[in-house]
Amino acid sequence: MVSCSKKEALKPTGSVALDSINFYSQKMKDPNLTDSVCLIYANKALQYATLHHQDTKISSILKYKTSLFAKLRLHDSAIYTSKNLLIQAIKINDSVAISGAYLRVGYYYDANYQKDSAYYFYKLSNEILLGLRDSVKIGHGLVRIAIIQSDLGDYQGSDNTAVKALKYLQKDDYPYLSSIYNCIAISSKKQEDYKESIYWYDKAIGISKSKLNTLRYLNHKANAYRYLQEYDKSIEIFKELVQDSLLKNNPKTKAKIIDNLAFTKWLAKKNEKVLPELEKALQIRLAENDLYGLIASYAHLSTYFEAVNPKLGLSYASKMYDVANSQKSPQDQLEALQKLLVLDNASESKKYYTSYIQISDSLKMAEKEVQNKYAKIKYDSEINREDNLQLKIVGVHKDLALQKEKTTNLFLFTSGSFIFAGLLFFIYYKKQKHVLEKRAEVYNTETRIAKKIHDEVANDVVNIMNKIQYTDQTSDKILDDLEHVYMLTRDISHENNEIATGANFELQLKSMLANFNSTGVKIIIKDIHKVEFSLTTKEKQIEVYRILQELMVNMHKHSKATLVVLSFKMDKKMCFINYSDNGIGIDTETLILKNGLQNVENRINAIHGTITFESRLDKGFKVLLSFKR
Repeated sequence: MVSCSKKEALKPTGSVALDSINFYSQKMKDPNLTDSVCLIYANKALQYATLHHQDTKISSILKYKTSLFAKLRLHDSAIYTSKNLLIQAIKINDSVAISGAYLRVGYYYDANYQKDSAYYFYKLSNEILLGLRDSVKIGHGLVRIAIIQSDLGDYQGSDNTAVKALKYLQKDDYPYLSSIYNCIAISSKKQEDYKESIYWYDKAIGISKSKLNTLRYLNHKANAYRYLQEYDKSIEIFKELVQDSLLKNNPKTKAKIIDNLAFTKWLAKKNEKVLPELEKALQIRLAENDLYGLIASYAHLSTYFEAVNPKLGLSYASKMYDVANSQKSPQDQLEALQKLLVLDNASESKKYYTSYIQISDSLKMAEKEVQNKYAKIKYDSEINREDNLQLKIVGVHKDLALQKEKTTNLFLFTSGSFIFAGLLFFIYYKKQKHVLEKRAEVYNTETRIAKKIHDEVANDVVNIMNKIQYTDQTSDKILDDLEHVYMLTRDISHENNEIATGANFELQLKSMLANFNSTGVKIIIKDIHKVEFSLTTKEKQIEVYRILQELMVNMHKHSKATLVVLSFKMDKKMCFINYSDNGIGIDTETLILKNGLQNVENRINAIHGTITFESRLDKGFKVLLSFKR
């Protein structure tokens, strides 16, 4: 008995084990306990359920664990636990459970502001639902995807997805219908089509059953009128909203409306005394730690003081930039930088930068102007177009039948047979060659991964084992070491994951680059959309992905950089990618390419491109890549 291990002591059998699982499961849901204590009981329940292979119990416990992590705002842990739930669903081969697990992972990525990853898992969930033909859940999933696309700036894609969602949603599905109308309205607003935005806000307001959501839609509608400079209509709505009793229990929304009302009154009349209201909204947001609300307050206060007290305006613009930077909100960062440049003393930089912003915005709007109304027009004329499409299909079938009759000539048939046989032989040859190349590539990749795991992971695992066995280090220290090992394995996984090519390539490339963002390193991506990667070949997309991945890994390991800028440009048929960091740099005169940088050069040569390294010690590192699209 004395020699029994702790794990053996945890192995009661039969009803005793089930009683233990049920006991800890009930305790983890006890409303009288704190979330942290409930989490301890959830871990106990999971431990017993895992030991006794209670798959159903494991799934229910994991689901509840994710909700506990969410309450504690530990979104990374919620994501990790949701992925364990996904593994469990795959293990029992339950399509419904797999779809639900994908949805859960996506939801927590969304809550953690990792929009690219959220989009990816939402799409996976919906693909399974399409196979199951669960129209209600398909519609709900498409709503989530459309909102994510809008958040990522893909407004045309968002509108197209919204139209698909409307096909699946039922007339009485009010929450999701109002959400999709709101999503379309937001996309229109971000494209500065404010009249269209108001139209969709009215549709959302008309069917909303949530008073709080209705209040938010009205706030957005009032803002749209403000952008149209129809200040009287905007102020009228804000004045009604600020009197709503619902705001007593919603301080963040209250601060938003107070701030918007004050700023709109000031825009209508510059001598209006609105500073007390602006400061009141700011104080509420500071008390609530409403970071996105603070960005808006600092922006309005900076604009308010721009003319009367530029020094104070500059201070608020600086605060806006700091918060926007902490929240990784690039649009707000750009707006804050514009304010800083306007309020700075460098008059020349103000003039040129302002001109640049105006030209840049004009070009972007011109490129998207044609696309703005596409999805909404498609929705409005859906039925007519479907009828027309059916007629076209019938006509095409008739044309094909006539053409087939004209091509039944024996000579053409015989010639076609020889061509077909030759084509089959050529395809077989190419396929076999491709298989051999892939086998070699897989072997090389496996060898490299094995070496990396041995060098970077195995040694750390052995050290942790020794610490547990031979030292009295605290559990917090051990957990820190385990987290380090987890980050190493995650990096290896990211470096060798499958690359989505085609239309989804740009999204995955941005996601990979964004993964290198951290508290110590800021990644800035400029004009990636201008390259139009969807028009490049699959091979070039893969090589570009791996090249940039090698550069980012090299930066992460060696450069000690705090800022990385990746600029993309097209000139005729040439693509240019400019990598620049502010790290320790290298001496290019004595530069010997090896490992990652050698791989970069080999890959750019494979697509007949060029590469130039530019660096000096302690002066950062720059790489210019170019290749034909």
